[in-house]
Amino acid sequence: MTSKTFAVFRKELLDTLRDGRSVFAIFVFPFVLYPAMLLFIGWLQTKDREGASQLPVRVGIVSSAAFPTLADSVAAYPGVTPVALDRVPDDWSKDDVQAVLSIPADVHERLARGDSVRVQLLYKDAENASSAAAQRIRPLLDHVRLLLSQSWARSHGAQNVEALPGYVVERKDISSEAETGRSTAALVIPYLLVFMMAAGSMHTAIDATTGEKERSTLETLLATSASRAELVMGKVGAVLAAALTGAITSILGLWLTFSVIMKAFPMTAENALELSIGPDKLVFIFLTMLPAAVFFSAVLVAIGCFARSMREGQTYATYVYMGAVFLGLMSFGQQTPPLSRFFVPILNTALVQREILMGNVQMTHAITAVGVTAAAAVVMLGIAVRLFSNEEVLFRT
Repeated sequence: MTSKTFAVFRKELLDTLRDGRSVFAIFVFPFVLYPAMLLFIGWLQTKDREGASQLPVRVGIVSSAAFPTLADSVAAYPGVTPVALDRVPDDWSKDDVQAVLSIPADVHERLARGDSVRVQLLYKDAENASSAAAQRIRPLLDHVRLLLSQSWARSHGAQNVEALPGYVVERKDISSEAETGRSTAALVIPYLLVFMMAAGSMHTAIDATTGEKERSTLETLLATSASRAELVMGKVGAVLAAALTGAITSILGLWLTFSVIMKAFPMTAENALELSIGPDKLVFIFLTMLPAAVFFSAVLVAIGCFARSMREGQTYATYVYMGAVFLGLMSFGQQTPPLSRFFVPILNTALVQREILMGNVQMTHAITAVGVTAAAAVVMLGIAVRLFSNEEVLFRT
């Protein structure tokens, strides 16, 4: 970086730090948004669970006569009333039921013949009362399995089937907090880096280019001895610094939210995560992010050179921002994406960062992503310099 480029870089950086909106978006927003959002969601979930546990529900039992004791077992759950039904109703509102336990009418005959039997707990997850009813009586399914086993054993001549031991078939996640945190970090952090990189650099890029036009200070800057390339590099450097700073504060805000703030509140403590990223991974993430940030900064500076006004520049920048966010969202897809996706700038960076956080980096993916993005960054820098050097474009009316 030449002294003239550094002077432009310092000027644009100081202008950014003087702007309250940019300072808030880069340094404050991540530490306010994430805690407020997650605490609010945790509060809503707590209230929802409390309301669901107190909500009276009615559970229909189709062919309840097949197992006479089943209705009493359903009634034993707090706030649950069993309702005998002949069939699964088409309109649940008419029978005023929130869930239905469907048992075939000929269940004992099927078991005696050795045929398969399907017992279903039907509910509507989109409805709060129905979901609450299904969640409350879910343990009843193990009791139903025991009743089916007893009926099958009885049909085959077994004695004392009531003494059959109870059994539970369940699914249990044995992931450690560190493993869960690593998986969540690999999913969320690459997208947040893209999101905050875009959000933190937009205003700086447009203000450093189109803003100079509107304030009529660009002519003075062009009259200095600095070349057009040095001016562009200084402005891109300032935008790059804003982009990287926004991404870093985003990760710090995420870590603070999940690892510190959420553990301090009972309503969110159970959802707290152990986000631990070693210094080696941080270095690799930064190295993969650097060419993407240069590419994005050069795109925004080129747009600012082309736009006539701040309004027009912000409109174009918003389109670029939405495109970057969309590419970031695409990283939520397959665990092993095809190589072709690593040829798409921004998306390839998010995918490689996910591999870094999961600890399964493929060198082909990393080399392709970094190489393609670096090449795209060089091309965009060249385009930005050409636009800035063309006064017909720079001062078009």
